[in-house]
Amino acid sequence: MKNRTAAKDCVLSIAFSMALSCGVDQALGQEARTRHDQIAQHAAQAHAASRDRNFARAEEEWRKVIAFDPSSAQAFNNLGMVCYLQHKYAEAEESLRKALQLDHSLISAQVLLGAALGRQGRLEDAVVELDSVMKAQLSLSAEKTARVALHEVLFAQGNYDRALTVLEPMAKKYPQDVDVLYNMGQTHLQLATQNFQRILQVSPESYRVHQILAESFTKQGQYREAIKEFRLALAQKPDLPGAHYQVGWLYWTNQHDAEGEKAALAEFEAELNINPFDAVSEYRLGRIYWKWKDLPNAHRHYQRAVDLDAKYVLPRIGLARVLEFQGDLQEAQKQLGLAAKLDPENATVHYRLAQLHKQLNDPTAAAKELQRFEGIRKHQGGAQTQLERLLQQQTEPESEDLGNSH
Repeated sequence: MKNRTAAKDCVLSIAFSMALSCGVDQALGQEARTRHDQIAQHAAQAHAASRDRNFARAEEEWRKVIAFDPSSAQAFNNLGMVCYLQHKYAEAEESLRKALQLDHSLISAQVLLGAALGRQGRLEDAVVELDSVMKAQLSLSAEKTARVALHEVLFAQGNYDRALTVLEPMAKKYPQDVDVLYNMGQTHLQLATQNFQRILQVSPESYRVHQILAESFTKQGQYREAIKEFRLALAQKPDLPGAHYQVGWLYWTNQHDAEGEKAALAEFEAELNINPFDAVSEYRLGRIYWKWKDLPNAHRHYQRAVDLDAKYVLPRIGLARVLEFQGDLQEAQKQLGLAAKLDPENATVHYRLAQLHKQLNDPTAAAKELQRFEGIRKHQGGAQTQLERLLQQQTEPESEDLGNSH
């Protein structure tokens, strides 16, 4: 009887213990599920905030995720990212380092860490970090971020040669990326400045120094000083390519009288004696003879410019004007048609075509060309067009006029 009672008590004790254990497990399971749900909820809110570019809110939510799960490398990585996007680079560095401690395979964290170090001015540390990550297998987006960040650091160090080398693959992969193109342009400018400074150090009295000074005076609008420096350069090196052309161009654009025009003509001819295949100098001579109403010589030089460079639009426009005045309207139309194919957005080409179509008694075609002309002109004057004009002026600052005057 006692044995039965003892056995019963033992069973009841075991059953009670099992029930207690089961209740604890259920409570712990519920707590884990609640914790998991809260993490998921905060992570979702963080992602939504990032999509809305509310990075302060995203940072707050990722910190809540980390409070629930301090072993989440991805959460630290994401926190580092939103801190970086807020320009909080020291905090970004701290979070990214923690992410890499938890998971050293997080390449994105290493890329961003290098960028954050660079933004803090710790250039050597940034180069070490980014050089290391460049050895890994990177996605396109990670490679772009890494290369742009490394370029930024190398540029800040004045290491322009290597900065250019780092960025060149991105220019090939992203030929339309304006940031990459801008950075490439800035780097080339700095390299050019460095090379000019070396010339000054190596040979301060050389013709190249005079050429550099002349080009600088040209950009400043000091044409007399520019001509003087070009002359000094030519005195040392009479066959210096482009120098006579530049002098001619300075006379043509700044001295608007017969003396200036004659001086320009002499310089363009001198340039052709050095380089008989210079289409631009031929075009300039055509312009001068056109202004002097010397149609045969204007025709000869315009035609020579077109023969030398079939893609050069301006001499085709000039040649068409000469042909029109000589009465060869069909050939003039042909030249303008070719010019329109080469440069569809050239307003002068469409205007001249409209005038020719009127003379050829084709009002429909004339109206079409005038409509095209007006559409192009309507967009002129904007920032993009102004920039295009400024860039064009570096090599070709002039276009044929629209009017009918001879």
